[in-house]
Amino acid sequence: MKVTLLGQGYEPESINSVGNNITNIFSTKKFHTFIGISAFVSESAIKWLSKLIEPMKGASSSINLIVGVDQGGTSKEALCEILKLEINSFVFYQSESPIFHPKIYLFEGARETKLIIGSSNLTSTGMYGNIECSVLIEFNNDDPEGIVFVQSLKTYYQGLFEFNDPNLFKITSELIEDLIAKGIVPTENVRLSNYKKRGLAQDENIGMVIPKRRIPRIPKFSKQLKAPEIVSILEELEIDSQDDRRIVWQKKNIPRSDAQQVSNNTSVTAVLRLSDAGFKIEDSKINRNTYFRDEVFGGLNWERVSRVNNSDLEQTYCEFDIFIDNVEIGTYNLKISHDEDRISDQNNIPTTIHWGHDLIAYFKAHDITGKTLSIYGPSEKFNRYKISIDS
Repeated sequence: MKVTLLGQGYEPESINSVGNNITNIFSTKKFHTFIGISAFVSESAIKWLSKLIEPMKGASSSINLIVGVDQGGTSKEALCEILKLEINSFVFYQSESPIFHPKIYLFEGARETKLIIGSSNLTSTGMYGNIECSVLIEFNNDDPEGIVFVQSLKTYYQGLFEFNDPNLFKITSELIEDLIAKGIVPTENVRLSNYKKRGLAQDENIGMVIPKRRIPRIPKFSKQLKAPEIVSILEELEIDSQDDRRIVWQKKNIPRSDAQQVSNNTSVTAVLRLSDAGFKIEDSKINRNTYFRDEVFGGLNWERVSRVNNSDLEQTYCEFDIFIDNVEIGTYNLKISHDEDRISDQNNIPTTIHWGHDLIAYFKAHDITGKTLSIYGPSEKFNRYKISIDS
């Protein structure tokens, strides 16, 4: 039996990442059975996995996946991608406080077995980017030590490996909708917002200097993977150097009020009103009363604020990378407010982004009236939201 340390993220190359090893194992085509067990999964990682397992599918193969949904760590989109795989897949969920947290990837073939156990979730950062520590255990199927070890794993987690644990739920479209309705599973944008790294700026008065480190780059999982001998993500996978954040809202033909272009006798609105603007998700028009508060920015830390002559409202702060005509002008921490009382009148817009003094001054000097404004949610590579204003 051979045991190899799989370290990643602590140094920028991370050639021995879990993602590289899983890719390489699948590419050998020596294994008829795969079972992956992961606490959290992401949409992008499941798309990556789909390309790996496709050649393995067949009458003699067994492909299985068990995922957790605790702490909002698995998104609706990830579960939908799993459903598309058409494999034996389950959610493990219990109402008691202990969370489901294992990361196990077992490959079984006619002559050999490979097993990865460690800290890497089935997410793109878990496979490639995070500082993680795992072990790869390899042995021929006549190795008594290896056989005993895997059998002890299967014995302890018998209900999982035999797919008969009472807290395993087969992944179906009905289950996904039920988990969403119960508030157990968030959207991908909310999941990413919840798990984004909230770092400290170097100029903050915290009494310490935080050194900068080089970090591993994550491959673009939508690209076709190369086989057979995949050793390094830098050599064998095309690296995505482009911004992969997805659009969550768009407003065409920005009016003068949102652009802060008003007459001398009129005060600027100082806000961007988040109307429906005809924006659709899967051919359905968004509900502006709930979409921005609960979905786009639902993962932020909202707080209720009292007002003297009005009812309470909710507000939060969000960091945006701001681009004007494809030129980045900076990162701004902008206030977002949500006034539930405005929902009662259909002509009022409850959620607004407050531009702040610097951006108001910029927009007064650089007219954006008539342009198109797009908001993008964070991704696993870019952990901030983005506002892009283009002609």
